[in-house]
Amino acid sequence: MARGVRYSIKALGGRLGEQWERDRRDTLFLMGATLLTALVHFPFVPAWVAIGFALLFVWRLGLVLAGRPLPSTPIRWLAAIACLTAVWVQYGTLVGRDVGVTILLLFLGLKLLEMRARRDLFVVLFLCFFLLLTAFFEDQSLPIAAAVVLAVTALVTTMVTMQFGVQEAPIGRRFKLAGSLLLQALPIAAVMFVLFPRLQQPLWSMPEDKIRARMGLSESMRPGSISELTLSTEIAFRVVFPEGAPPVSQMYWRGPVLSTFDGGAWRAAPARPASRQPDLEHAGPGSGIRYTVTLEPQEQDWLYALEAPVQVQGLPVAARLDAQMLLHGPPSNGSRLRYDVVSQPRFTLGRHEPASRLAMLRALPDGFNPRARALAERWRDELPSPRQRIDRILAWFGQAPFRYTLSPPVWGTHGIDEFLFDTGAGFCEHYASAMTFLLRAMDIPARIVTGYQGAEPNPVNGSWLVRQGDAHAWVEAWLDGEGWVRLDPVTAIAPERIEPGSRNAWSDDARSALTGSQRLWQLVSLNLDALTNAWNQWVLSYDGANQQRLLARLGLDGVLGDWRELAGVLAAAMGVLIGAAALVTLHPRHPRDPVERWYREFCERLAVVGLDKHPHETAGQHLERISPGLGTDTLLDARQIVASYNSLRFGDLDNRLPAARSTGLPDRRRHRRADLKLGIRRFRQRVRQFRP
Repeated sequence: MARGVRYSIKALGGRLGEQWERDRRDTLFLMGATLLTALVHFPFVPAWVAIGFALLFVWRLGLVLAGRPLPSTPIRWLAAIACLTAVWVQYGTLVGRDVGVTILLLFLGLKLLEMRARRDLFVVLFLCFFLLLTAFFEDQSLPIAAAVVLAVTALVTTMVTMQFGVQEAPIGRRFKLAGSLLLQALPIAAVMFVLFPRLQQPLWSMPEDKIRARMGLSESMRPGSISELTLSTEIAFRVVFPEGAPPVSQMYWRGPVLSTFDGGAWRAAPARPASRQPDLEHAGPGSGIRYTVTLEPQEQDWLYALEAPVQVQGLPVAARLDAQMLLHGPPSNGSRLRYDVVSQPRFTLGRHEPASRLAMLRALPDGFNPRARALAERWRDELPSPRQRIDRILAWFGQAPFRYTLSPPVWGTHGIDEFLFDTGAGFCEHYASAMTFLLRAMDIPARIVTGYQGAEPNPVNGSWLVRQGDAHAWVEAWLDGEGWVRLDPVTAIAPERIEPGSRNAWSDDARSALTGSQRLWQLVSLNLDALTNAWNQWVLSYDGANQQRLLARLGLDGVLGDWRELAGVLAAAMGVLIGAAALVTLHPRHPRDPVERWYREFCERLAVVGLDKHPHETAGQHLERISPGLGTDTLLDARQIVASYNSLRFGDLDNRLPAARSTGLPDRRRHRRADLKLGIRRFRQRVRQFRP
C-alpha cells in the first residue's frame, strides 16, 4: 500500500496534523455518512442507479486517499449530462417523484467530486438530510426507519466533527455528543408528532403517483391464480380478538364474489347500485365475534371480514356491505386501514334472491367441458334433491384419483373436463371452479367466493396473522328456503388445509416437528412481526381520527378546530421542553478530575475515624499530622496513596518515559496517556482497599 494511503487511513483516528490532513479526515467522515444515506435508497432505485452512485463514490474515495486533485469542470459536466441522459432513458421524463429522487441521488455522488471548501461539505450534509426524508416516500416500515435513524446519527456526528477547532475530539466523544443532541430533540419531535394536524392527503405527492401493485386477490380468477400466492409469506392483514378467537376452521375472510364464467376465467358481476342492501338475517351484533383488523395497503376498496360482518367502526368513511356481502370501505391511498368489526357466524344470506338473479347464476357458456356437463345432467336426473346432488359431488371429490396439490397441470380449453376425468390434481380454485360448474349444470345457482382461510397466531402480542399464502376459494350454492350456503370442496380432499392442526404454527404437533434452528427463527420472526405491528399501530396508523381520540382523552378535544388554540398549545409545549433542556444542558459544568475525586474519597474515609483534613493543608502536611493516629500498615498504605496522588497531580510523567522521549511526538503522547490511565487505575484500587 502506498505511503500516502497508509498515512491517510492512520490519520482517521489520530490527532490533528497539517490542515489539509484535517480536511481529509472531515471529508472521509462525511463520505461515510453519505454512503449510509445512499444505502437507504438502494432497494428502491434501479440497479444501474445504485451502481452509478457507487462508481462516483469510489472515484471520490480514491482521490481522497491518494491525495490527488479533483476532476476538472468539463469532466464533471460530462458526468452530469450522462446521468441526466440515463434518467431520461429510464423514465422518459425529468419530472416526477421517483425521477427527482433518482436525480438527487446521482447528483449527490457528483457533488462529492466538487467539494473544495467547507461550505461544500455542509451542502452535501443538507442534501443527505433531504434524501433521507424522501426514503419514506417508498417505505415507512420499521427497518427503513431504523436505517434512517442510523444515517441521521452519522450525519449529526459529522456536523459535530466539523465544529471542532484545532483540538479535535475522539470519535467516541463525537458520537456521544451527537446522541445527546438527538435525545434532546426527541421530546420535541414527539410533541410535534402528537399535536401537528394530520393531513388527509400526502404532504408531498405528484399527480401521476399511484399505489404500487401488491400481490393479492382480484375480481377475476383463472385456475392457478390463487396457487401463485401460496408461497408468499407477505402479510395481508392482522387481526386481534379481544374476547377470544373462533376456531381456525371457521375463519373464512370474505373477499370478492365471482359470478360470471366465460369458459376460462371467473369474474365478478357488474356492480349493482350502491343502495342495494344484502338480504341478510342474523341474531344481531350483541352475540357476535368482536375483532380489530389492520389491513395492509392495497389498491382495492374492499375490506376483509369474517362472515357475516354486521357492524364496522373506526373508518374515516362509513363502510358499506353490498348485496353479495362484500364489505367496501374508503380507498386506502397506499396507507393501512384499521377498523373494528362485529361478525355474526349464524346468519342467512339471500333467502329471497330474485328469479332473474338466480337464472344468471345458473348460466354456463356453450361449447365448454361437455363431459362435465353430461355427468352433471345425469346426476340431476338421478337425484331430485339439491342436497343430494351436493353430497354426490363432495363424495366424488373425496375418492381417488383426486388429490390436492400446489403444482397442478395447466388447464386447456376444456380445463374442467381435464381436471375431473384426466388429472384429478388441483388447488382450491380448481375444485371451486369444477364444483360451481357442476352445480350450475345441475340447475343449482352457484358462485365462487374468494378470500382467505385461517390465520397464524402470534403468541408474542396476541394477534393473528393472515398472509397472502392463506388465499382461498370456496363455493356458495343457493338452496330454496336456506339462501346461500357455503360449500368448501377442499374439506373433502385435504381437510388438513382447513383444520387448525396444520394452520396453527404453535400447535404441539407442529412444534415438535421443527428443528432447533427453525424454532429459533420462528420465534425471532414472530417477535419482529409483533414489533412491526406496534410500529404500524402507534406510528403509521396515527391519523386524524386517532389524533382526535387521543386529544379528547387529554382534555384537548377542541384544539384541532381552532388553529390559534392549537398554535398556543404547541408554543407552550415547545417552551416547556426547551426550558427543561436548557436547565439540564446550559448550567456550568466543571470537568471531573478522577484523581481529585478518589483523593476526596481517601480523605472522607479518614474523616470517619476523626482524622479530618484542614482546608489549608497539603496532602503531605495532612499525612504528617495524622500519622501518629494510624497503625504501621495503615500508615504505609496512606503514604503510598499520597505519593501516587502527588505524582499524578503534580509530577512530570515524561521523566519516567525514557524510551518514549526518543520517539516521535504522536508515540510520546500515546505512551503518556497510557501511563496516566494505568496510574489512575492503580490509585483508585489503593483507595478502595484502604481501611483506616
